[in-house]
Amino acid sequence: MTLRGLWPAVGLLSALATSTSAQTPTGPGFSWVLRGVEFAACVEFLMDPVQAGRQLQAGYQVVRAANVAALSPVLRREVTADSVLAGWVPAQVCFIEAPAMTAGDAVFTPDKKMGAHEVVGYWAIAATRPGGTAGLDQWFVAELWTNDWQVRRQTEAAFIPVSVIKHSLTPVPESSRHRFSVTVRKTVLSWDGQFTGRDSTETTEPRQSNQVFDGQRGIHWNVTASFRPQWTRSLPGVFRVDGKDDLAKALKASPIRMFGPMYWGGDARVEFSR
Repeated sequence: MTLRGLWPAVGLLSALATSTSAQTPTGPGFSWVLRGVEFAACVEFLMDPVQAGRQLQAGYQVVRAANVAALSPVLRREVTADSVLAGWVPAQVCFIEAPAMTAGDAVFTPDKKMGAHEVVGYWAIAATRPGGTAGLDQWFVAELWTNDWQVRRQTEAAFIPVSVIKHSLTPVPESSRHRFSVTVRKTVLSWDGQFTGRDSTETTEPRQSNQVFDGQRGIHWNVTASFRPQWTRSLPGVFRVDGKDDLAKALKASPIRMFGPMYWGGDARVEFSR
């Protein structure tokens, strides 16, 4: 189920504007800031264009892989080698974790039930909106997530819909590996691998993602997610998908799935502006 099913006429990059959208005044923005990021990574994959299009609302159009410049080297190699895959649509599932974050003007830290980190994430599909510009309309975020119900409440007060997820990072018994797991409704994403003790590479390369959406009350939001990490490393291991809802089906149907690399250090910002 997408935001379309959870909040009628509302969704990151996807909701239809209401008839009152032209009357919505310009107002202050909203932001998430994750302080001292300890983990950030994405699962990159491809979606059949018909299936990807079903996640969009009226007026939005998918962007096929051959026309997307910002592909990882692995996806780029697959798309270049196979003309059929060049017509598929890039997608990503991303998570950012930190010991504390702000949402709007409020500061949040995790409680015992949540684990050690505040976590936010999203499912994004390469798409554009009518009249949009290539610089801003790169990703349609079909779902936006947090593991903190208070962050959800604070964010939805700004007319930005969010779902609550469950997250864990636990040692695998009798091994040096860890299991990273996120439950998004009926989808469970898990990765078993060497989380610590691997070679790390210092990095100063900034990471940025531009998105748009029409929120409640017809508010037009532009979103810039930016992060200048200090370190990166690969995440070799086994990535699994369990479940039967739209996200699970999309990931299982992909001819390629790549989890990582991991980035950390510094602060990550998600700026929502009207």
